[in-house]
Amino acid sequence: MTASTDNQILVEAPMELVWEHTNDVAGWPDLFTEYAAVEIIDRDGPSVTFRLTTHPDEQGHVWSWVSRRTPDPETRTVRAHRVETGPFAFMNICWEYRRQAAGVLMRWTQEFAMKPDSPISEDAMRDRINRGTVEQMAHIKSVLEERARKAPGGGSGGYGPGGLHAQRLLYLTCGMRLAAVVGTLAELGVADLTATGPRSVTELAAATGTVPDALYRLLRCAASVGILEEQPDGRFAGTPLGDGLRAGDPYSLLPLVEHSARSFVTKPFGALAHSVRTGEPATVPTLGTDIWRYFEDNPEDGARFDRTMTTLGRWETERHLDVVGPERFGRIADLGGGQGHFLAAALRRAPDATGVLFERPCAVKAAAEVLEAQGVAERVTRIAGDFFTDPLPDDCDAYVLKAVLHNWPDERAAELLTAVRGAIGDRREARLFIVEHVVAEGNGWDHAKFLDLDMLVLFGGRERGPREWRRLLARCGFALVDRPREGHWTVLECRPAEAA
Repeated sequence: MTASTDNQILVEAPMELVWEHTNDVAGWPDLFTEYAAVEIIDRDGPSVTFRLTTHPDEQGHVWSWVSRRTPDPETRTVRAHRVETGPFAFMNICWEYRRQAAGVLMRWTQEFAMKPDSPISEDAMRDRINRGTVEQMAHIKSVLEERARKAPGGGSGGYGPGGLHAQRLLYLTCGMRLAAVVGTLAELGVADLTATGPRSVTELAAATGTVPDALYRLLRCAASVGILEEQPDGRFAGTPLGDGLRAGDPYSLLPLVEHSARSFVTKPFGALAHSVRTGEPATVPTLGTDIWRYFEDNPEDGARFDRTMTTLGRWETERHLDVVGPERFGRIADLGGGQGHFLAAALRRAPDATGVLFERPCAVKAAAEVLEAQGVAERVTRIAGDFFTDPLPDDCDAYVLKAVLHNWPDERAAELLTAVRGAIGDRREARLFIVEHVVAEGNGWDHAKFLDLDMLVLFGGRERGPREWRRLLARCGFALVDRPREGHWTVLECRPAEAA
C-alpha cells in the first residue's frame, strides 16, 4: 500500500524570499523546529544531497536520515526523496509555490509506503506527518513573514506607504531608476572590479573615473536590491546577482543590459501607452521611422543590435540542436539566419549535410567569415533576399526560423509560413523548426511576457502562447509534432499538416 498527505499554507511574503529561504537547506535548523543539524553531503547542479538530524523527541530518540532535493526555479517546484528510507519503503516529497495576491501559497505533498516490518502503519504515519506538517508550516510562515518585514523595503515603518504590497508596488515603480542603476554599473564595469574581492569606494572611483561621493550613492542603492553588498568597513563586494554583469562570463547578461539602455529601446518604451492605445509600434512617433529603417540609418546601433542578438541566440544552440537533430537531414535551410552561427553549428553535427543561408544582403555578406571559420563554408549556399517577396529554396528537407516570426504580427508571420509550406510542397517527411519563446499560461513569471512588449513597442510583432502557435500553424498548413515547452526559448517541430 501507499499513502499520501497534502498540506498547504499562505505565506504573506514575496516569492523570491519564500523560495530562497525554504530552499536554503543549510539554514533549515533556523526554519524548522524539529531539525537540530544539517550536513550537506553533495551538490550536483541544482540538486543537493544532505543529512538531517532531529532534536530528541519525547522519548529522547534522535533521528537522522539522508535525502536528495532538486528545485526547479522556473516552475517553482521541488522534488525530493529519502535516500536512507529508515522505516519507509520509499518517501517522495513535492513542494509547490504559487504566487497569490496576498503572498505565496506553499503546498507540500508526500507519497510514501511503510516497510512490512515497520512498527507503524501507513494510516498512523499519515496522521503523524499531517500533524507535524501543519505545525512546521505554521512556524515557517511566522519566520518568513518576520524576515519579510525586516528585509530592505519590507517593513511598514518610516515614511512612504506601509505594508508589503504597497512597498512592492513602490519598488516596481522605481523600475526606470533601477534600470539606470544596472546600466550604469554595467557601463562602469563595477562587477568586474569587485570580482576578486571587496573594494573601497575610493578604489572604485579611481578605477572608474567617477566622483567618490556620487559613486557611493549609486553603489548604496545597488546594494539595497542585492546587486552589491556594502560591508561594515564601507567596502563593496560582489554578489551572485551582480555577477551576471561580468564581462568575462560567456553567459553574462551584460549584452542584454547594454542593449536595454540604448535610446532606440528607452525612447519607444517611454511611449508604451501609444502602442497600447493603437496596437502599433512606438518607434515612428519616437524615432521617426520603423525599427528596421532606423537600423539602416544608424548602422552603429544596427550592428550593436545584431551582435547582441547573435550573442544571446548562441547560449542555447546545442540544446536546441538536440531537438532539431540535424543528423536526420540532408539539406537544411536557415531562413533569416543572421551570420550563420546556428546553421554552422547544425552542419558541424551533420558532416554529410549541406545548408542554405537565406538572409538580407548585408548579413549574407558578413556570414562568409563565420562560415569559413567554422569550416562549413563549402557546404553552404548563401542567398541574399527578402523572404516575403523572393522565392524560398525548395530543395531542403529541414527549414529553420530562429527568432524570426516573433518580429511580425500574425498576418505577416502567416505569409512567411505559407511560403515555407509552399517550398516544402508534397514532401511529407520535411520538417519546419521554429525556435521561439512559448509564453507560459497563468500568472507566473515568464520573461517572454516582457519580450512580448518589446515586440509590440519596437517591432510590431508578438510572442505567442501554445494556443496561438497551434492556430497560426494550422492556418498555414502545419501541425506540431509535440507539445512545446512553455516559458522558455524552445523548438517547435512542425510537419506538413497532410502528414498528421
